[in-house]
Amino acid sequence: MDKNIIPMVFDITQLEKSAKNGDGLSCYLLGRSYDSGENGVEQDFNKALFWYNRGKEFKDPRCIYGVGACYYFGDGVKEDKAKAYELFVQAYQPLLKLIEQEKNIPNRQAFSIFCLGAYYYFGFGDIEKNDHTAFKLIYDSAMKGHIAGIYDLGANFYYNGVGTEKDLEKSKFYLELAASYGLPRAMKKLHEYKSTYDNEINFHRKVK
Repeated sequence: MDKNIIPMVFDITQLEKSAKNGDGLSCYLLGRSYDSGENGVEQDFNKALFWYNRGKEFKDPRCIYGVGACYYFGDGVKEDKAKAYELFVQAYQPLLKLIEQEKNIPNRQAFSIFCLGAYYYFGFGDIEKNDHTAFKLIYDSAMKGHIAGIYDLGANFYYNGVGTEKDLEKSKFYLELAASYGLPRAMKKLHEYKSTYDNEINFHRKVK
């Protein structure tokens, strides 16, 4: 566990200013914020879709992916897997190019890598589902400070042993880290998993 990770949180007002000036990443971050209830805002799929579409106008691949995810899950729009597939395919190659361009800007690359991780986790577009690759990419995004990546390590990958060995101590660590930076769903998961953590982690410590 890397205890030096500093999760990135953002000011919504500043993101809106940057988004209106054409910054695609800010559009994506606004979309994510409303999509998942991050950065102190309430979940609102309609606002999420609005900002993803704004970034899509700037040809930002993360936002094109975001619109695709809205169609895939039916968030803020009628579910349309065929439309989602088209958007995921459209975003994929530009996303790879963006990741390469951002290799020296880790605090921006984190979000592009996270999107790529979702491709492998869900099997989006033409990508075959691969839990191990998904874990590596989401882990990378988390180490760069992406709070959603940190959350996913705790809530899913380490808790369920997806793409890596199950490790409840790591699961708890990453969820607590995300919760300490104000992520509501991390707090909810900590409450949901509390009895499992209390029973199994303490049991393994006694066995050791």
